[in-house]
Amino acid sequence: MTRRPKAYVREKARWRGRAIAGVGSALALLLMAPMAIAAPGSSARLRLEAVDQEPSTGRRVPDARRLRKMAEAVAKRPRDRAARFALVRGLMAAGQLDGALDAARSWRKVDAYNLVVVRLLGDIHAARGDREQALRTWSAVVELLSKEPSAQRALASALKQAGEIEAACERLQAAVRLRADDPRLSFELADCQWRIGRLNEAQTRFEAIVADPDTRPLIRHPARQRLAQIHAAARKEAMAAGDRAETLRRTAAIKTLDLKGGTRNDIKVYLTWDTDRSDVDLWVTNPAGEKVYYSHRKGRFGGALFGDVTDGYGPESFTASRAVPGVYTIEVNYFGTSRRGLNEARGEVAILLHEGQANEQRVVLPYRLYRPKQTVTVARVHVGKAKGGRR
Repeated sequence: MTRRPKAYVREKARWRGRAIAGVGSALALLLMAPMAIAAPGSSARLRLEAVDQEPSTGRRVPDARRLRKMAEAVAKRPRDRAARFALVRGLMAAGQLDGALDAARSWRKVDAYNLVVVRLLGDIHAARGDREQALRTWSAVVELLSKEPSAQRALASALKQAGEIEAACERLQAAVRLRADDPRLSFELADCQWRIGRLNEAQTRFEAIVADPDTRPLIRHPARQRLAQIHAAARKEAMAAGDRAETLRRTAAIKTLDLKGGTRNDIKVYLTWDTDRSDVDLWVTNPAGEKVYYSHRKGRFGGALFGDVTDGYGPESFTASRAVPGVYTIEVNYFGTSRRGLNEARGEVAILLHEGQANEQRVVLPYRLYRPKQTVTVARVHVGKAKGGRR
């Protein structure tokens, strides 16, 4: 099945806007490397294998001749931001970090208020292993852009990848205060609150998203999924405590959501990313080798994809209510972008195993894609046979 061309928003992006979109990406690079997340506990039937955080091909590495041409282009057009950007990133890709730092500093001398070069300086400090300097760089940028919800969100994305969920919630709260009518920001804040156990706040916010008639289905559906998970967990506690009234109330709330797949699933996957005007896709290949993705959304074993977000951030999700024995391969593909200059996309893949069961596991894995058309294999879920060899 051929994918129809996607209609991107064709607006003239300002350099300031491009820089904001990249704030989280660079800080994520700084914090991603030492991060290792493992599923709590283990299961004989479902086992998660984390694979890669970025494509094995990585970035294009320019040779010495290409770098000379880039430097000559900058010398001829010292105020050409595209030429400056290409040179700094080329030097970084070639591992010439001292040269990249010099080139970025030289650029900033003639373009002091350009936030793209500030972002690159943070990238370089991170690559050189100067964690504190990189953090100071990005903190300063966000402070300067304290009235920009995009900047707050970008930093929150990086903090989430680093496991600093409470700090990420604070940034998202700031973003929502600045743009209260953005359901995606509100969803991310509620999701963040859910992750740190602020369930009443998360529930209230998810309920508002679901109830708002202007909320797009691509946001309403995952909000309903999160609500169902909150109600299911509360129902489980009520049943254990012998609270019949609360058990019935939570059961009724779940039924009202009319959620396809219910609240007990073997595998659930969520994909998000940190840039606007970009299209990143979730691919899941089932044990039969069948790929479930944007143009083939339901697999032969019942696994299904919901959402094909083409204008940035996500979320997209996949659910396998009854996983069959074999391997489910989870990939992220960078379909394309209408942004210029900052082409990278980074984000998270959240994977739930045994959803709604006593041994439920939740794992969040970061990823990074350098340019459109790249794909990274983030994880594999190994499914064994149930006792007796049957489902």
